[in-house]
Amino acid sequence: MLDTTTYLLTQNNPAGPILRPAEPMAHELFDNSDDELGEPSRGRVIGGLISLVLLVVTGAYFYLTL
Repeated sequence: MLDTTTYLLTQNNPAGPILRPAEPMAHELFDNSDDELGEPSRGRVIGGLISLVLLVVTGAYFYLTL
């Protein structure tokens, strides 16, 4: 997919238009569904809990040390 905004703004350049790929949208990058039902797998839930605990512990550490 091409970035149409850049193409339309540069289509009349003497050197020719600038063609670059469009960046994917946020909903295309972060797809949380693993199946048709949209329910995350057990591993994704466990990984989310571990990352949440690490985030809270890091925040508490910085709060208490500063």
